[in-house]
Amino acid sequence: MEDLYVDQNFGRLHEAIEHGTCEVFDFFHALGTVKHVFIKREIPIKIGGKTYYELVTSCAYGGPMITGCEESDKQKLAYEFSLAFERYCKEHRIVWEYVRFHPVAGNAEDFGECYDFHYIGQTFGTNLQGFADPVQEEFTENAKRTIYKALEAGVEYRITEKPKNLHNLYQFYSSFVGKRERKFKADYFSECERSFGQQIVLVEAAYKGRVIGMGLNFLSNGVLHTHLSVVDPSFNYLSPEHVMYFGLTLWGKEKSVDLILDGSWLVDSVASDMHTFKKQFGQNTSFDYCIGQRVWDEVVYRKLCDVAENGETEVYSFA
Repeated sequence: MEDLYVDQNFGRLHEAIEHGTCEVFDFFHALGTVKHVFIKREIPIKIGGKTYYELVTSCAYGGPMITGCEESDKQKLAYEFSLAFERYCKEHRIVWEYVRFHPVAGNAEDFGECYDFHYIGQTFGTNLQGFADPVQEEFTENAKRTIYKALEAGVEYRITEKPKNLHNLYQFYSSFVGKRERKFKADYFSECERSFGQQIVLVEAAYKGRVIGMGLNFLSNGVLHTHLSVVDPSFNYLSPEHVMYFGLTLWGKEKSVDLILDGSWLVDSVASDMHTFKKQFGQNTSFDYCIGQRVWDEVVYRKLCDVAENGETEVYSFA
């Protein structure tokens, strides 16, 4: 099973969110193979009637991934990939690219010379196999107190592996996420079922028989990726998200999962509420989060910038 973030089907799930189409570039070389999955979307400027494109990482993390290569040859393979991919981009009118590198795979180290490289901060996880008791070792004291208080109040958790459907999750999500804030539509959940049903781990928090929180997670290559978490705000005082994460940790440890990856990052050591929440479950486990930018067609890029400078539209839309 390949990593979730280099699965083209997973990228296709996010085409509507990223306003483009998910494509893959496979590079085969005597030194090894590089697989690069990305979203291609139109640049809102035409030159000579031609449409040009930009590339972004399909979901959360990704970037080109190396397989079947000796460690000592990775830099050489990355260089050969960049030459081939530059030709590919020019042939397909792709002008620039924005990459969110995979913090666990560490592919930023392999391709740091191919992109304009930027370190952003730390992303967090919970190491399940590095500690005999990850709750005691990884969770902060405040997190543990919050969890035990919620459990004593009667909050329970349920874990469902490979659920038959995600209908209840979609209904719960729709009930507590406003229309303007919703990223995911009904067909997103249906496609998750069809393409990744065997990898889905659903977690729920319940109180007195009522579901007060639900979370969608994906298991891939020994890593449990947290993806979507929703709670009934009227029960925030019972800390359902803490209980759900606690349940995932116990379940993951029992199932020999290596890591829970949270998919958030800390920028310049300034913690938002989300970052603070994530870090309290991984006080000993973090990864470097990096991005890369690259202009693949300098000639067309300069032409597009000239158009933008004339005030017709904004062109440099790395995001």
